[in-house]
Amino acid sequence: MCVAGSAWADGTLRVRADQWMPYNGDPAKPTPGYVVELARKIFGAQGITVDYQTMPWAEALKAAGAGEIEAVIGANPTEAKGLVLPDEAIGLPRIGLFVRKANPWKFSNVQLLREVRLGVIDGYSYWDSLDEYAKKHTGPEVVWFKGETPLKDALAKLDGAEIDVMAETLAVWVWTVKESGRSPADYRMAYLHQAEPIYLAFAAQGEAGRKYAKIWDAGIKELRKNGTLAAILEKYSVSDWK
Repeated sequence: MCVAGSAWADGTLRVRADQWMPYNGDPAKPTPGYVVELARKIFGAQGITVDYQTMPWAEALKAAGAGEIEAVIGANPTEAKGLVLPDEAIGLPRIGLFVRKANPWKFSNVQLLREVRLGVIDGYSYWDSLDEYAKKHTGPEVVWFKGETPLKDALAKLDGAEIDVMAETLAVWVWTVKESGRSPADYRMAYLHQAEPIYLAFAAQGEAGRKYAKIWDAGIKELRKNGTLAAILEKYSVSDWK
């Protein structure tokens, strides 16, 4: 099962992403995110050590594409182009557009984004029309956030009225707002997009990615069956998406 040039040979799975709780967060905390806990349990049972660390999302995707790491947490199918996706997702989240509570702006089409300063995160894919808008507008109307804690940085800019709208997954938004000492009631959701699955996506070099994906699929099915998945999700106040 060894693959030359891969961490498969030394029994290590290098997993990277920016902090995106409740999926993944600070690797040093006892609650590093439910996907991290699931990966450690599933791959650990196969004698594979999960080396989870944080890094900027765009860099993590690039590293996985180049085979420098083995996996990234939270990729949707657009972000995961060139990577191996397992059958079993890690969630079925919905992306929202969030504004300060007093802001009456609402979203119904992309043209309305011209009225506001939009915050997005480098390397993220939201939905096709929003992605296209963000790529075409590099001026002050679109503010890009980078680093390992981009949402926390964006939240500060939203509070300071330096941006008007922030795009983010609903569960991640609520978690980050609460973790930052704020209340979700301080903001308003101007739009909520349809749900889309996200994945623990694997590097495609050699055969390792497909083997990791098979291990993940089998592991999730077993943990769902024996109740371990539900127990881990409960720690993060998350319900099973399936």
